[in-house]
Amino acid sequence: MAEKELTRIVKPSSKGQITIPVEFRRRLNIGADTFLQLALKEGEIEIIPLRLVPEGGASLREYTDEEIQRFLEEDRLDSETLAKVRQLLG
Repeated sequence: MAEKELTRIVKPSSKGQITIPVEFRRRLNIGADTFLQLALKEGEIEIIPLRLVPEGGASLREYTDEEIQRFLEEDRLDSETLAKVRQLLG
């Protein structure tokens, strides 16, 4: 079952700080020790909670389905580059 979409309006403080609503924090398991990655993409801010690997722990990290899909979309070659690669590979 798909999760219900959440939308909230927040107002930055005079220092530019915002509060992430509790519903978002709960759903994304964001706590006081969670680091957030911010990216500016096409005029929008994307916020991604990061899961740090404990010291001495595994050197791999789990990716969400959304992250994997984004990687696949970003990794696609444009038609001109693809034609050059095909030509070079014969």
